[in-house]
Amino acid sequence: MADKPPPTKPKPKPAAAAQAAPATERTTPPLKKPPPLAPPTQAARPLKPPPAHQYRQQQPAGGGRKRRYRSHRGGGGCSGRRVCCLATGFVLLALCLALAAACLAYLYYHPRPPSFHLQPLTTTRFRVGNSSAVSAMDVTAAVKVVSWNPNDRVSFEYGDGEGRVALADADGDVALGWAPVGGFRHAPRSVATVGFVAAAKGVVVDEAVAARVRDRYRRRQLAFKVVVDTHVGARAGGVRTGMVPVRLLCDGGAMAPRGGVSGSVVGPMSKCQVYLFRVRCYFFCITPMN
Repeated sequence: MADKPPPTKPKPKPAAAAQAAPATERTTPPLKKPPPLAPPTQAARPLKPPPAHQYRQQQPAGGGRKRRYRSHRGGGGCSGRRVCCLATGFVLLALCLALAAACLAYLYYHPRPPSFHLQPLTTTRFRVGNSSAVSAMDVTAAVKVVSWNPNDRVSFEYGDGEGRVALADADGDVALGWAPVGGFRHAPRSVATVGFVAAAKGVVVDEAVAARVRDRYRRRQLAFKVVVDTHVGARAGGVRTGMVPVRLLCDGGAMAPRGGVSGSVVGPMSKCQVYLFRVRCYFFCITPMN
């Protein structure tokens, strides 16, 4: 009989296998590998609008080249503002230069307005009718206005005008007519006299006014009002101003006494008020006669 091979001894199992063997026998499922962690999310930032000077147009469906548009607001507005600033600066500079020149001219010439005074009126004819029904007046009055120019380097030029005379009364002024007044040139530091003769014929007044006028005429206490409308301009060296309307209003004109010499001033003179552009001048236009 053949010899049986000796029985082989079982190989010893490793310790890890021995320990894992009981684990396979458990009913719990094996552990799975956890999924990878997602990266941390960042806070959403608000979207910024695109710059105002860049605009893009979407590409057309058929394809093509993109167009870029530029805003021309910035350049045009800046140039317009620059032009306005330059023009404003030039205007302000011109005004400052004109003001400085006016101040220097005023300091050099030192202009002063002329003064006007009314001499007592001379009545060459005065007649009041004595009718019981109606009273009529015939009056002829000679008017003279004296002007004094106190300036050393400034002269005045007066144009043609007209003068009116009225008889002052409590019930209303009685117009005695008007007459043209010729223009003249008033030299510096000089006295000028302008005169005219107003005549009225057949002026109808009531009996009460006629009685008062006759009584005042006998006592030489008639009061007159004189108005002269003309134009005046000034000349200083080579500079000449334009002609502006001026009105002289002389209230309280007295009647010259009898026996006065023709051309001489008899009695006190009344000061006249000056109106430029139909507006009365107070401090600058009215000055006492030197």
